Amino acid sequence: MADHRFPFATLETARLRLRPFRPADAPDVHAVWNEREYLRFAPAGFPLAGAGLEKARTWCATPAPASFAVTPLAAERLCGHVMLFGTDWDTMICEIHYWTAPWGRGNGYATEAARAAAEWALRTVGFARVTLHAVVDNHASRRVAEAAGFRFEGILRNAALTRAGRTDLASYSLIPADLDGGPA
Repeated sequence: MADHRFPFATLETARLRLRPFRPADAPDVHAVWNEREYLRFAPAGFPLAGAGLEKARTWCATPAPASFAVTPLAAERLCGHVMLFGTDWDTMICEIHYWTAPWGRGNGYATEAARAAAEWALRTVGFARVTLHAVVDNHASRRVAEAAGFRFEGILRNAALTRAGRTDLASYSLIPADLDGGPA
C-alpha cells in the first residue's frame, strides 16, 4: 500500500492565512488548550487539553501536514486552528476539526478557515468527502459548520465522551457537489 500523506501547504483566504505551526505560536496554543470553553468540549482523555507550555512548544515545533495555524493576514498572532485528520486514503474521506482562540472569536475566522481547508481537501487534494462532528451542545461549533457550507446529516447518539460525560454528536459533511453555490 502506498504511503499517503497530505502535502504541507499554506492557504490564503480574503482575510486569513492558514500555515504550519511555528514555535512562536506556543504561548497562544497553550492559552487555548487551558481555556475553560475549549476544555468544556474537548474529548475526555485528549492528551493536549490542559497541557503545559513545554508540550505546546514541542507540538508547535513539530508541524504536521493538514494541521493549520490560522492567522489574520494583517497580523501574525494565532487566532485559530483547523486540521484534517482521520483520513481514509482508499475512500478519500477525512474529518475536520477546528478551534478559535478567545481573542479571535466573533469574527467568522473559524468559518472561513474551515471552508478553506475543506475546499483545499476536496478541490486540490481530490477528496470525496470531509466529515465534521460537533458536540450537540456546542452551538458555536455547529453554527460554524453550517456557515461553512457543511450539510447536517443527523445525530450520533452517545458518540462522544467529554469531561462532562457521554454526549451526542451532530454529524455534518461537505462533498465536491456542495462547493458550487455554497458559502465562499
